[in-house]
Amino acid sequence: MTSSMVGPVHKRILKQNILKLQIHEFLKQPNVIKPIAGYVGIEFSRTSMGEQIIIYAKNPGVIVGRKGRGLRELTEKLKEKFNLINPQLKVKPIKVPELNAQIMAMEIARVLERGFHVRRVAMSALNRIMEAGAKGVEIRIGGKLMKKRSRRYRFQAGLLVHSGELAETSLDVGKAAALTKRGVIGVQVKILPPDVELPDRIRVKDKSEVVGSLEELKVYVDQLADELIAQSETERLIEEMEGEE
Repeated sequence: MTSSMVGPVHKRILKQNILKLQIHEFLKQPNVIKPIAGYVGIEFSRTSMGEQIIIYAKNPGVIVGRKGRGLRELTEKLKEKFNLINPQLKVKPIKVPELNAQIMAMEIARVLERGFHVRRVAMSALNRIMEAGAKGVEIRIGGKLMKKRSRRYRFQAGLLVHSGELAETSLDVGKAAALTKRGVIGVQVKILPPDVELPDRIRVKDKSEVVGSLEELKVYVDQLADELIAQSETERLIEEMEGEE
């Protein structure tokens, strides 16, 4: 993008996105929001009343704290850290945590840090995600797990999309890292949500689902047939009159 293409609007949007990313990285720190809260991400926007920040987490109560004390302290931290004018924080829960790739990646990383076997942890998470209704899931774990040499594990169930527009727009991807005595273990989770419509899947509707449509089609066909018959009769009469002349 050339400098001539970057106007005041573009600069304002870029500045806002950079600030959003900085706030997100700040909130990810364990001394800011406890890992047990299951922090996922934020929505950030500027309004006439100030900056509106919506925090998404698995356990919102951990962030809000008793009588809202935790939320007030977090508001002051953000106000001081990023020079915000009037930050307004809201915390919203994740409805189905098992279908959120970032939450599941963080949970797997925390369990691995406690020393549980990688295969047991991965299969447990895999089953939970599929039972929640996901169409497909892939879990990748790599690093120094059980031996001195690094290893990579891949667990998959259901159907996944790895390329194309559908993979970019519909596939939920989450990443996390587990710090163990042997080293850092990377965790990546990909989830295909249950509400994604696959373009290559064709479902034949039951007759009960299209009764109304069939009735409408029948009426349309009858009307069209009447019009064609009337048109044919008119043409026949015209031809007879021209023959008599």
